[in-house]
Amino acid sequence: MRLEVRHLEVLLAIEECSSISGAARKLGVDQPHVTRQLRRIEQRLDVAVFLRTTRGVTPTAAGQRVLSLAKRALGVIDELATPEQSSRPSSQRETLRILYYGLPAIAILDDLGAVYPELQVRFSTTTPAEAYDKLQAGTADIFLGIWLPHVEWPKPGLLAAVQILADPTYVHLAAHHRLAPRAELRLADLADENWITGVDPDSATMVSEECRLVGGFDSVLGHRVGDEATVSTLLARGQGVVLGSSVAARRPGVVGRPYFGSSPARWMQVYSPGRVDRDLVAAIAGLLRSRHAAWTAALREDPPPVDAQHRDRDPG
Repeated sequence: MRLEVRHLEVLLAIEECSSISGAARKLGVDQPHVTRQLRRIEQRLDVAVFLRTTRGVTPTAAGQRVLSLAKRALGVIDELATPEQSSRPSSQRETLRILYYGLPAIAILDDLGAVYPELQVRFSTTTPAEAYDKLQAGTADIFLGIWLPHVEWPKPGLLAAVQILADPTYVHLAAHHRLAPRAELRLADLADENWITGVDPDSATMVSEECRLVGGFDSVLGHRVGDEATVSTLLARGQGVVLGSSVAARRPGVVGRPYFGSSPARWMQVYSPGRVDRDLVAAIAGLLRSRHAAWTAALREDPPPVDAQHRDRDPG
């Protein structure tokens, strides 16, 4: 096995988190994946990089040297990716190209501009498959996307992936819908509904799998829509329902409701370690977490209307 950038990222994530499970959360993968990667790395190097204890992991003497070299290697890669940076005119602003899917990423545009005034940020919505192609081709820098845990998301390859947060999944439906008065729903009660998804296959797969695994039914994908205005219109008219974020922007005539057994959606950030600074990655994650916390607090202070006779009752 030949060591690659992703292997070095695994080692540094384990060192930073002092645990295998913490590194898995940071990288947005499951714990067995990190364990397997570490085992292969140690077999390739023929040294134990970390000492496992009941309190986590600590670098061995040989591991400290490996980690030092890994940091130097990634630093060199970062320098190779931006050889012209020192000769760029100071008046020229660098462009950061961010793609997003399924989460309100553009809300941090002003915040990001305040933290990095030297950056010219460009946001574009896309599908996960297209985003990965653009990241690999170097025509995009960062992808912010959302996945449900039982849906396999694209493998990073030479890219790095980190989980930003886990967000409850809600059903969004018309305010006059027969189930709207309930504080919490059962997905099975929506088995006969027309489900609205995006035009991309990933969106349809997420809805289908959530309905099948949590609700126990095969969903009717009645509408595949590519723009927010049409989604809002269909929802308000009661012509379909949507799975979405708990902090999705409020639409006129539409309410969001949690449902029993909902799968928390992972907000993920995917990037190329050679093109994007880690401090920038951390800053974007922090801004999205702050926004999410503010949106959640606002919902607690001003929740969508719920019929009092259905509040805190099992809808079954």
